[in-house]
Amino acid sequence: MKEAKLILDQVSNLYTIASESLNTIRGPLRVGCFGSLAPMITPELVFGFGRAFPGVRISQFEGDYEQLLAKLRSAEIDIALTYDLVSNDDIDFQPLARLPPYVMVGEHHPFANLSAVTMDDLETHPMVLLDMPWSREYFLSLFLPAGVTPNVVMRSSNLEVVRAMVANGVGYSIANVRPKANLSLDGKRLIRVRLAGEHRPMQLGYAVARNGQLSRVVSAFAERCRMFVSDQYIPGMAAPSFFDPHSVRAIEDVG
Repeated sequence: MKEAKLILDQVSNLYTIASESLNTIRGPLRVGCFGSLAPMITPELVFGFGRAFPGVRISQFEGDYEQLLAKLRSAEIDIALTYDLVSNDDIDFQPLARLPPYVMVGEHHPFANLSAVTMDDLETHPMVLLDMPWSREYFLSLFLPAGVTPNVVMRSSNLEVVRAMVANGVGYSIANVRPKANLSLDGKRLIRVRLAGEHRPMQLGYAVARNGQLSRVVSAFAERCRMFVSDQYIPGMAAPSFFDPHSVRAIEDVG
């Protein structure tokens, strides 16, 4: 079965190999993306690449960290846009940008008008946890240095569900991604507040299997990722220095 799969992979790559001999970027590109990242970064990063190279046939898969790694190992995807949640000997991860954690609240939450909050501030308030494999361990680990136990009252593996519960006053949440939109899907306001202190950020980057040689298409896409993603700019995300209370107070001061 392994030999048959290898032959099928070789056949499917014939078009790519032929195009590489012509020094062009053509052929299939199978991209995996961490589910909470996909709505923000893939339209510009992935499909922008397809517009730049019309000969590339793009397919995309969204999933959690474990699902992405499994598909890289089985050669079902060529490259994954994800985080460095766990070290893996058979996966090569290239970090591109740091995503520090911040606190997300609804507009009527007690933290909504603060410039920053501490882990101690969070202890007595209900929390809504983004409950995805390895992500939840990361978020919960942020509390350990402060000796704080979070009061988790709701969980969801869907970021938009978490955002909606936060916007509706169920509790606060901690997140790393920075959507430009400050409304939940039901139209309620969300506020992003700085988390005071030093906290381990998530590293956003791309991952590929170590045991495979990258095709010209995958190498070209990896280069686009390195050019388009940095600490200063991430497609689809707000600037790292943007926090809603600052903007609110600035508008009030002008008024």
